[in-house]
Amino acid sequence: MLVSIDIALFVAPFGPLLYFLPQVPSELTSLVQTLAVQSLIVLPVILTSAVTLAGILFELGQGSGLASSEAVNWLPVSPGEYVVASSVSVLFTYSPLLFIGLGVTIPLALNIGMASVVPFFILISTVAYVWGAVIVEVLRSVMNRISTTLYKKSGRLGIILRIVLVVVLLVAVQTAFNPYILYTALSGIVNGVNLAWFVPVIWPSVAVVSFLTLDVTRATVFAMLSILFTLLIFEAATQLRARYWSPVPVTITVSTSTVYIPQGKSFLWLDPVAFAVASKELRSLARRKEMARFLAIPVLLVVSSLLPVLTSGADPRNALSGVSLVLLAETSLILPMMLSSISIGQEGSSIANIYMLPISADELVKGKLFLPWIISGAGILAVAFLMQFLAPVALGMFLATLFAAAFNMIIQGYVGLGTGSRHPSFNVGPRARYLTFTGFIIAFVIGGLATVATLTPLILYQATGFLAMLGGGPAASVLLTTILTAAVGTFLLVLTRYYCMQGVKKLLSSMEA
Repeated sequence: MLVSIDIALFVAPFGPLLYFLPQVPSELTSLVQTLAVQSLIVLPVILTSAVTLAGILFELGQGSGLASSEAVNWLPVSPGEYVVASSVSVLFTYSPLLFIGLGVTIPLALNIGMASVVPFFILISTVAYVWGAVIVEVLRSVMNRISTTLYKKSGRLGIILRIVLVVVLLVAVQTAFNPYILYTALSGIVNGVNLAWFVPVIWPSVAVVSFLTLDVTRATVFAMLSILFTLLIFEAATQLRARYWSPVPVTITVSTSTVYIPQGKSFLWLDPVAFAVASKELRSLARRKEMARFLAIPVLLVVSSLLPVLTSGADPRNALSGVSLVLLAETSLILPMMLSSISIGQEGSSIANIYMLPISADELVKGKLFLPWIISGAGILAVAFLMQFLAPVALGMFLATLFAAAFNMIIQGYVGLGTGSRHPSFNVGPRARYLTFTGFIIAFVIGGLATVATLTPLILYQATGFLAMLGGGPAASVLLTTILTAAVGTFLLVLTRYYCMQGVKKLLSSMEA
């Protein structure tokens, strides 16, 4: 089945390109030739980065309990055999990436008369593709090392450090393979590959460039270096797997027993029951490594959005004028949406405990949304103050923007929990989703429309200046923007809260869920 899919994905671009490329007008021939050469050079690096990114996201989605209880941990399997099997599994899983890349690039090479380079190119691209799978194994062991080390630390500090380090690791790896950074780096590879020959990740590209310039000796040397580097990564993955096999060591601590006195704690608007639910959500987020990806993805989006602007050389005040609102929209939409929509599904089999508790729908909603709102609020403030530092705006406009983002954050929490309670996924597998695909689509469609509606007054003020013309001055315009935002936000808040409450009530009344 997978082979059929790979062949279909290869043929889909290969056939049309092979037919239409010879018919390209002569004035575009030089452009096609440049595109073909660049594709041959950059595809190996793109394959390595794509497999690494996909694989690391998969690993962060794997529950630590599932990983430590896999049957392979109890079988007579050597670390080397495990790495080989796991790497092959990753290769088969993401094989469509390789076949699509080859299906696009090979016709370009054939069209400009480079048929002789195709066999060598396929070999070197496959080597680079294998790199991605083995690098995933290295990173998996590194995350196991983080878990093993920090779980030995007592107290909350060790738990906090663990989740921070895992998030930093994911963001660092994905930032290194950010499309903009890759484009900039690969442009340098294409134009001056000889200057960066010492960087292992571009050795396959150096080999292709050398082959294209008919330097067979240099191409052979870097092809051999690429193969040797594959063996080096494999050896590193094997050694790390041998040393850090299980991600979560079993630790039993015996301390002095005390008499347990039940206490009902309240906090802000949370009564004792809602506070207990919120506390459980915090422990789940901090202790389960698969939850780290839900914190890392919003951070990565912010970093990915800022990098092109900050490294473009343009004045940040002008370059970030339209980025600030986009970043706050992303943060106030994605972070509360993700955390609230998975809050029901991540209960798993323990959802039965909620059915048995004397808990009302209102208490469950408050407890489930407390953490998404707090974390999202902190993220919104961090992004807002960062943007105010890089591209400051008037205080009134800054406060109006925060006001709109806060409204949107609360609305997205209700949308996410309302959808998550209707479409939870309690399935336990290598990668837990916590929300069905249907639920994911519904949540982000509703959330996206609500975000556009909530931020429309701000967009009309900042982007078009329409409200500025009606407001009678800067202060009055900001006030009008704030009033319109409050009106739209309040209306959506009432609707989304009703949507959320109905979904949670249905969940609590349905024992089949």
